[in-house]
Amino acid sequence: MWVKPEEVLLANALWVTERANPYFVLQRRKGYGGGGLTGLLVGTLDTVMDSKTPPYRILHQTPASEISYSVSVANNRAEIHKDWEWIEQNMMETLGSFENEEDATEFVKCKIESMFTHEHKTGEVDEEVENYKTSTRKFMKLFNMPKEEKLVNQYSCSLWKNNIPRQGWMYLSVNHLCFYSFLMGKEAKVIIRWTDITKLEKGNNMLFPESIKVSTREGEFVFSMLLRSSETFRLMEQLANMAMKQLMQEGGFEEDKSIVDRTKKRTPKRMSSIKRDLDARARSDAFRSAFCLPLDEKLDGDTDCVLWTPFNKQHVWGRLYLSSNYICFASRVDIVEQSMVTSQRQVRKRKVRREHPIINSQVRDLVIVVIPLREVVLVEKVDNAASGELGTDSLVVTTKGKHNFIFSQLPVREFILQKLSDFLSRVEEPSDKSPSRQNSTCEPESSAPDEIQFQPALVSVFHRRNSDELSARETIKEHLWNVHFSEFGRGVCMYRTHKTQELILQGLPEKFRGEIWMLFSGAINEMATNKGYYRNLVEQSLGKYTLASDEIERDLHRSLPEHPAFQSDLGISALRRVLTAYAWRNPTIGYCQAMNIVTSVLLLYVSEEEAFWLLTSICERLLPDYYNTKVVGALIDQNVFKDLINENLPALHQKLEDLGLLSMISLSWFLTIFLSVMPFNCAVSIMDCFFYDGARVIFQVALTILDNKQEELLEAKEEGEAMTVLSSYLENITNKDSTMPHIAHTSSMCGSLAEKKEPSVDVAVLIDDSYRKYGHISNQDIDKLRLKYRLQVVQHIEDSTKKNVLRSVQTHTLFKGKELDDLFILFKEEYLTSCYWRTSQQPADMGDKFDPSRPYYEMYKIDFEQFKTMYLSLSPWASGPRAGHLALRTFKFLDDNKDNMINFKEFVYVLGVVCKGDITQKLKLLYLLHQLSPHELEDMASPSSASPVSTKTVESPESAVEAADFFDSDASSVDALQDEIVLPGDPVEEDGETQEESQDTQSKEELPSTELIPDQDNNKKADSQGAEGGGSQNVGGGPSGDVGLDILPKPEEEVTAEKEAELQESLKKMYAKKRELNRSDSKAEFKDVPRMSQAQFIDMWRTLYDMFTDNEYEQQLYHSIATVGTLLLEMGEVGKKFYLQKSVSESSTGENSSTKMESLSEDVEQLKMEESKDPSNSTENQTKEDSSSSQSELSQLDESSAAGARSSYSKPDSDWSISFEQMVASVLTEQPLVTYFEKQCDMSEAVAKMRNRRLITRQSSHFPEKKK
Repeated sequence: MWVKPEEVLLANALWVTERANPYFVLQRRKGYGGGGLTGLLVGTLDTVMDSKTPPYRILHQTPASEISYSVSVANNRAEIHKDWEWIEQNMMETLGSFENEEDATEFVKCKIESMFTHEHKTGEVDEEVENYKTSTRKFMKLFNMPKEEKLVNQYSCSLWKNNIPRQGWMYLSVNHLCFYSFLMGKEAKVIIRWTDITKLEKGNNMLFPESIKVSTREGEFVFSMLLRSSETFRLMEQLANMAMKQLMQEGGFEEDKSIVDRTKKRTPKRMSSIKRDLDARARSDAFRSAFCLPLDEKLDGDTDCVLWTPFNKQHVWGRLYLSSNYICFASRVDIVEQSMVTSQRQVRKRKVRREHPIINSQVRDLVIVVIPLREVVLVEKVDNAASGELGTDSLVVTTKGKHNFIFSQLPVREFILQKLSDFLSRVEEPSDKSPSRQNSTCEPESSAPDEIQFQPALVSVFHRRNSDELSARETIKEHLWNVHFSEFGRGVCMYRTHKTQELILQGLPEKFRGEIWMLFSGAINEMATNKGYYRNLVEQSLGKYTLASDEIERDLHRSLPEHPAFQSDLGISALRRVLTAYAWRNPTIGYCQAMNIVTSVLLLYVSEEEAFWLLTSICERLLPDYYNTKVVGALIDQNVFKDLINENLPALHQKLEDLGLLSMISLSWFLTIFLSVMPFNCAVSIMDCFFYDGARVIFQVALTILDNKQEELLEAKEEGEAMTVLSSYLENITNKDSTMPHIAHTSSMCGSLAEKKEPSVDVAVLIDDSYRKYGHISNQDIDKLRLKYRLQVVQHIEDSTKKNVLRSVQTHTLFKGKELDDLFILFKEEYLTSCYWRTSQQPADMGDKFDPSRPYYEMYKIDFEQFKTMYLSLSPWASGPRAGHLALRTFKFLDDNKDNMINFKEFVYVLGVVCKGDITQKLKLLYLLHQLSPHELEDMASPSSASPVSTKTVESPESAVEAADFFDSDASSVDALQDEIVLPGDPVEEDGETQEESQDTQSKEELPSTELIPDQDNNKKADSQGAEGGGSQNVGGGPSGDVGLDILPKPEEEVTAEKEAELQESLKKMYAKKRELNRSDSKAEFKDVPRMSQAQFIDMWRTLYDMFTDNEYEQQLYHSIATVGTLLLEMGEVGKKFYLQKSVSESSTGENSSTKMESLSEDVEQLKMEESKDPSNSTENQTKEDSSSSQSELSQLDESSAAGARSSYSKPDSDWSISFEQMVASVLTEQPLVTYFEKQCDMSEAVAKMRNRRLITRQSSHFPEKKK
């Protein structure tokens, strides 16, 4: 690459000259392929400092000047040689005509500058982008990563190994954590999949300053001396969390192509696009969580501003957030811890201040506003002069409810106005208009007689009350809320202040409960933007059977059975529709038993459609992952709860751990939001706070319950006693403000209560205590703890899954113990690799993985390409040019259901037979593999069937598409990236060595993924082993020399007599083995095995020739299969009249055999003559040439066999056949074959080699001193 000429004073410092002429020198940097201590030091320094100095350069220099000028740099030898050759061809002749060296230098500088300008005429080179490209190339080459693996960032750090730090670089990619160090010629590599990490910890002590400890099942890795440890740890947490989501198949995030446009104005240029993508996603997650917005909402931008609040006529300082569908505002509160607080109000103020650390010092000014753009009718500027006290640079947002929101002191008002105009132009008006909801007690929706009639809030049907019947407390609550609505607004655009929270803590009136739930949970937004969605779901799922249908029907009458609403068909039908519609919407979750209890309470206070959207909010946003098949979210929160108990109630923590009580109580409390453990009219008050403040409320209340009963729990002697204490307490919680009639609770936890009556506790007091004692716990704290424990919980589930899978296949395979364990790990890794590199698409819907009726070994499936990679790496039969063909046969043999996928049981079954089976099992497998028709194999080998693509795309976890821009914009091919850069430790190349040769050296480290191609030159060679054996026919397509045929010219009668004698002797041995087999207990092995045709037999014998390639006893095995093959061919000829009812005379049969033998002898003689013409063959290379010749002949005949004809032999006899029993008896007569097939293979080493193939150290890791 040409560069602008720059002065270089010390041309030879740290550089070695490789080529030179009177005007230019080509230099290589020391440490990049060379010896000596200096080279080691330079290589180490460049690695540790991550020097971006290219390893090759060309300098212009003249003999009379000490100053040189750099004119070209390159990352590899091929590129620098290209520039050097251009200089010699185009500049040297011109430079020789200059008499003055200064003129020559000026000419060179001008010429090179023009070349540089021409190369970069499209624009200036972005140095940061180039550095990122260089880092990516280095990462891909160091760790043998494919182009699909995207580098996120790299950090300088030290890896502690044997109490010694190794300084190097940590590379964080989407799917791997990698570390590389090169110190004084020694390499250190670490590659850790994010899916293998069980724990991430951050520490800071004297021994490990600013350290991060990464734990896996195989060990611990400590990284220290990080310059930006907090940023590194956050990024590692985010990447590990993505991996855990992928591991549980919870779906990923769609690639966001708009992130660059949305973030480029406020992110540094040096940040990689994927890092920018991940940061933007994290900000969007926090944005959605803070304002309870739909999961597909993405933060577009935010800025400081001032909001005018008309209810107190003040300006509130805060931050404005914009997305494509919402305008949000949150005021800022100074985080100032107060001293002792005595009143409840002060505690709440402190809590709110911690909850929103984003406003001025007066907590009464706290305000949150959410304005959906669907409600906005006008956005306009307000002139500074006209605005007066409203502030400068103002915007007024007018909604359909005639409310004006005035934002002032906007630093980029014009830009924000343009953004809002663009967003408003894209807002679609819902086609299904309906009057805005004022309360939940609406009448049933009017519908045609044939349409489904949805139910309103069930309390309006079963507990309709007049205003005269309301209690004084209920009347006061309604009055306070009406006042609040008149002052702060009503609906989604209302001002949310500390007064709103105070009213919620006092309890919601029944009249407004459904409306407030919909508003503060965010479900109102999802329902408003999806008009008619629920009705369509109900119609689609009506009468359809799903995995969840039976479970839903079974639990319908167990859902709040004490309430009259669910003792009638109205309530039961509504509950059925909501649960079925959600299972239809989200088959990954489907149905969980706790969902029926939660939904039944929702249906009491909101309409049927609103209950559906509230359930969606709970399952997908408020309590994520709680209700999937493995209740991952609940298990994570169980660990979070343990952590909070240990922090806030340390004395009680150990006691509950000893009793084993935490897991029991937390799951039942959290999954149903206390609805299953206390009277539901009390639990709904907790749900009031839950929909307003989120999941933190559940933890606060749970901690308060344990705190209130701490003394009794500490005195409990056993688990049952502790459960009785808690059950009695929960059952006696009351709600003095409830308008519902008292209904006895039927909790399954409370089978036997203590005899003494527990004093009642009002739920309002319980909630008040929870905010007073534990209000300091924020949702941000909960989210951090969830990240911490997600790794642990998911890996524990994976361990349990692995045990179940291994248990389910142990009776179907010959592998046991560690070998089976290692194979499962490898199988799962290959499956996950295909998922996150998208090398193949899984054809089954993701929901199928969660089908409890499916066996465990069906969880992971691989396609042919993945199977082929593992088969060629692990199978002892995978040798020779036809190994890929045998892999195809094996895959097709296993694929019983024709879905082009095989599961773990099928994989370990066939590999177990190949590696651990006895001789009969192995021969039977080989026999059956060649029973497949060529048509089946052709169908399987076609691209459309070999790599099936599902119509349903499997999303990858949070991969960012923008990174591809770096590669797509590059003119060079991405596939060549690994060879475009030279690293310290690479061996020095000779001038004549090409880039392709070095690539071949590297490719040898990778596992074969395609079928081997024989050397075409070997096709000209022939065998010379004819004197060794006694076979008479070339079987399997191999050369006759391999089977040891006697080629001396003899009379036809003599040859026939000899062959008949040999045949009779072989038949005697074979029948003896056959009688032995009949007497043994292996008759089941021969039952129902079809007979084999001649074409199938020939194909199988060619496979056998390949299987013996490079074997220690290769020649003995070739001789044995030649003998056995000849015997079986003759047996097939003799057996025609018995199995095919054909009357063939012995004379004609003899003529047929004789003709075949003559044809075969001619072919063998021809091969011998061709061999004798090749003078280059020597005795010491004979064996090697024989093997290669055999493989070449096999490869040539493979194609002709697939077409159903052979060029040198007659067409296979369709009447010819042999039985499996005959084949086994024949093979048993040859000891070399018996020894080969009885050999057992250990898989542990092969599996370890395949798993660690990316850790193979590059050649010449250290540089020896040059010889003097």
